[in-house]
Amino acid sequence: MGPGALLRAAREAAGISLRAMAERTFYSKAYLSLIETGQRPAPAGVTAAYERVLGADLERLTVVARTPASVDAAALSDVAVMLAATRRIEDAAGAIAVLQAARGMSAMTEAFAEQARTAARDTAASLASEVTQYRGWLEHAIGADVAARRTLNTAVSLAQESRDPDRLAHSLGFLGYVTVSAGDYGEVLALSDAALAVRDAHPIVTAYGRMRRAELLAAHGDKGEAQRALALADAAADSTDGIEPPASMYWWSTGFGAVQRGGVLSLLGRPTEAVQEATAGLAAMPAEHLETEWLASALRRVDPDLTADA
Repeated sequence: MGPGALLRAAREAAGISLRAMAERTFYSKAYLSLIETGQRPAPAGVTAAYERVLGADLERLTVVARTPASVDAAALSDVAVMLAATRRIEDAAGAIAVLQAARGMSAMTEAFAEQARTAARDTAASLASEVTQYRGWLEHAIGADVAARRTLNTAVSLAQESRDPDRLAHSLGFLGYVTVSAGDYGEVLALSDAALAVRDAHPIVTAYGRMRRAELLAAHGDKGEAQRALALADAAADSTDGIEPPASMYWWSTGFGAVQRGGVLSLLGRPTEAVQEATAGLAAMPAEHLETEWLASALRRVDPDLTADA
């Protein structure tokens, strides 16, 4: 990721348009566009101007982006902040608005993971897996499932390198989620099994995976197995009361868990219960999640006519 692309990713993660950045930094929009697209070098003065607007140490990140082997905990923390900001923008503006920034962050963090010194390598690989999984989710959200599967396979490999059980279980689960579109039910279930077999994963990651498995079985018409899987998922969810989700599951809430359960009930042929469950879940969800694309997608699996403002 070049210096210009890093400036663009940081600006987009902050939700600031190129026109607004030009107005705040007193550089022309055309000039900043040339820098952000790599057609002109990024002078120190422009980097400093972006730092003033964004409140971020972009000079440090620019140096690290040029020499990924120098990545340290501070630089990884800066990227994690950018990722969190990008997710908030996606919630408000949709997947397509942030995909380019996510792809830039993905390329940068993959370079960090590949070239980081030994002391930082596991942390760099874990962050790269999280960013790359997020990129895969965005690609799936816009319908680019072939690209999404390729990206999520990379996220799984990075999670394995990181030796982070939460990352591995989560990335395997997301890979299974997008693999459904390929129509290979056996592969999808194998990925679900692999995610649930990861030892020492966070309880909420496991509970989500169990509910997802119940959904897969129900969608495939294995109602008996789906009912048993749903009982296991309910027990797993009950065991997470009072536990905070991992940072990578920023979208998780008990309300969303109820919406997800409503989707399983709908597939099991229990539409009235499904809508009741999902409606109760909506009432418990954070307000900032109610207008998101990912919630709308989950609600359509419960009932095509169900919306957050219904």
